[in-house]
Amino acid sequence: MRKRKAARRKKPYPDRSGKNISQEEQFRLLVEGAEQYAMLLLDEDNLITFWSRGAKKLFGWSSEQAKGKKGDIIFTPEDRKAGKEKKEFDTARREGCAVDRRWHMHKDGSRVFVDGLLLVLKDPDTRETRGFAKICRDASEHHDASEALRRAHAELEQRVAERTKELDKINAALKREIERRKALEREIVAVTERERERISQDLHDTVCQELSATAILLKSHAKNIEADNPKCAESLEEAAQSVNQNVGLARDLARNLRPFDFLPGGLISALRRLATRTNKKVPCRCDCSQGIQVRDRNISVNLYRIAQEAVNNSLKHAEASHIIIGVQRRDNALVLYIRDDGAGFQPSKKGRGLGIHLMTYRADVVDGKLSIDTRPGRGTTITCQVPLRCSRDPLSVH
Repeated sequence: MRKRKAARRKKPYPDRSGKNISQEEQFRLLVEGAEQYAMLLLDEDNLITFWSRGAKKLFGWSSEQAKGKKGDIIFTPEDRKAGKEKKEFDTARREGCAVDRRWHMHKDGSRVFVDGLLLVLKDPDTRETRGFAKICRDASEHHDASEALRRAHAELEQRVAERTKELDKINAALKREIERRKALEREIVAVTERERERISQDLHDTVCQELSATAILLKSHAKNIEADNPKCAESLEEAAQSVNQNVGLARDLARNLRPFDFLPGGLISALRRLATRTNKKVPCRCDCSQGIQVRDRNISVNLYRIAQEAVNNSLKHAEASHIIIGVQRRDNALVLYIRDDGAGFQPSKKGRGLGIHLMTYRADVVDGKLSIDTRPGRGTTITCQVPLRCSRDPLSVH
C-alpha cells in the first residue's frame, strides 16, 4: 500500500501541452516563476542554501554570489548593529514565523523596503527544525505612498493646530474687546444715571424752589392789588396756580430721574412705587415677591429703567386700561415682565422706536435678553431675562 501511494505521489503532472511535469519541475516553476517574490532558504546557522530568481531581482546578488553567505547580507548596518536579525530568528523559532517588514540592503548599496515573512521549516515526521525560509516582496512604492500620506496627515494636523492657535488668539482678542465694550457700556449707563441724579437734584433744589417762590410772589402781588384791580389780581392768582401745577410736574420729573437705589428697599420697593404712581392713572398691580432682593446695583438700575420705559409706552401709546409689573426668579435667571391690555402692535410692520432700542440696550448691558410679545388688539408683554452667574449671584432670596 505504501509503495502504491509513493508511486502515486511521484506520478508526473501533465501541463497544458499534455507533457508530464515532475514534482521537481513543479517546485522550480513555483519558486522561480514567481519573480515578484524573493524566496531564500537558510540553515540553522543562518547560511543561505537557496536563492531564487526573485531574490536576485530584488536584492541584486546572483544565486552563486549569495549561497553560503550569511543571511544578514540583506540587513541594513543599523539593523545588524541592533540585533534585529537575531530577534527575527528568535521570534520565528518561538512562534513559527516572524514578520519581516523593514528596509533591506541591495547589492549596489541602495535600500529597498521589503514586506515578507521568515518561516521555520520542520521535518514533517520528526518535527525537528531543518532551517528557515524567507519569502518577501518589494513594498517600496506602498511604503513611499504610506509615508507620503503620513507626512500629509502630519502636515494637515500641523496646519490645523496652527490655525486653531490663530483662531484661539482671535477669539481671545474678540472676548477682550467684547468685555471692554461691555465695561464701556456700563460706564456710559453709570454716567447717565449720575447725570440723571444731578438733573433731578437741580430740578428739586433749584427749579422747584424757584417756581414755588414765584407762585408765592404772584399770590402776594395778587393780594396787594386785589382791592384796586380785581381782574389783574385774578390773573395773577391763575398764574400762581399754573406755576404750582408746573412745580408738581417738575417734582414728578425729578422723582422719575432720581436714582431709586437711594430709596429704602432697592429694586422691589422702587417697582412698587412705580406701580403706585401709575395706579393714579390706570389700574396697575405689582407682582414682585418680597423674598427677592437684588444686590447688584447695575442690574437693579437697568431693570428699573426698562420697567419705567415699558410703563410709559403702555400709557402713552397703547392706551392700556390695566398694567402688571412683575419680578420673579425662573430657573437660573431673574425675570422682569411688564404686561398691559392695550392696543398692541404688529412688530413686523412697525419700526423699532427709541424706547425699544433703549430697553434692548439696557438689557444687553446686564447680559440680559429682551423679548416683546404683542399682537394688535391683544396687548403687549415685555420681558427681560437676566442670567444669574453661580460665582456672583446678584440675588439674595429669603
